[in-house]
Amino acid sequence: MGLHGRPYGWPPSVNGSPSSPPRRLLLVANPIAGGGRGKDLAPRLASLLRQRGVEAEVYLTSAPGDAAARAARAGSEPWHGLVAIGGDGTVNEVLNGMPDPSRPLAVLPLGTANVLALELGLPRQPEAAAEIIAAGHVRKLAIGLCGNRRFLLFCGAGVDGAVVQRLSEVRTGTLGKRKWVAPILHTVWHWPQFTLSATFPDGSRLENLSSVLVTRVRNYGGVVHLTRDVSVDSGLLHVLCFRQRSRLQWIWQGARAFAGRMAPGARLEVRAVTAVRIDGDAPFQIDGDFGGRSPVQVSLLPQQAQVYVAAERTVPKVDVPVPVAGR
Repeated sequence: MGLHGRPYGWPPSVNGSPSSPPRRLLLVANPIAGGGRGKDLAPRLASLLRQRGVEAEVYLTSAPGDAAARAARAGSEPWHGLVAIGGDGTVNEVLNGMPDPSRPLAVLPLGTANVLALELGLPRQPEAAAEIIAAGHVRKLAIGLCGNRRFLLFCGAGVDGAVVQRLSEVRTGTLGKRKWVAPILHTVWHWPQFTLSATFPDGSRLENLSSVLVTRVRNYGGVVHLTRDVSVDSGLLHVLCFRQRSRLQWIWQGARAFAGRMAPGARLEVRAVTAVRIDGDAPFQIDGDFGGRSPVQVSLLPQQAQVYVAAERTVPKVDVPVPVAGR
């Protein structure tokens, strides 16, 4: 039990509706995020929260995996919620460390792409973030599971997995958009050819795929938009199955995505499902981090994340399907 005799996941609420404002929050910050601004903005946000009557403690991470470890320890401590300060990778670490992923989570985006912040309209300014967090409004989001790792954004096997794998091999120091250029060019020059398949809960199967992207969001990488039917509020996994084989076909698809005109067709089939199995041998990524090689099973968790958002960004209530064993 948490403070006031309430469960640690307290308070429950529906998307965008008022809930009991948090009284005690743990801020988990990546100090080198945002070009080193994380170490300065974390205490600034904590101070702003205290001015609004919220107890706040700052924890600065010191190595990869540290955010997950601290979030795991917080599971037995009486916090009303956690705050991830950093990029999408920091958010993913905190989410995976939380024993209860439905505990309220706030985000101060300081990363390269900040995809979750873009989807939810989360501010980068500590003052605006403190106002949102202290108000206590949350938005419920379905949580994906790729292998044994949770995600709020996407996972992908094939070409995007190859780019992320290359980045993990050469990355040093902080990550910025310019550091993605070399891995992308390397992948295009050493053009990979993957043969994958996707199997869905109804037993149907798509074969001879070059890449499979499973996403919960339409924004990809902060610069392109996926097909219009993808919605963060659908409560489903949107599976984009690509059949493009040549560099030219991929460049053309990328140009369409950059213009917001990506659409299903002969070389792209989209499914909205509760689970998918990706078979074949290809590198895969999870929320922009290298995850290993396929085959891999992707599904939905029965729990939902609760992310602090501005109250005016309300959305219609969506019934999220609960995954059933074997589906």
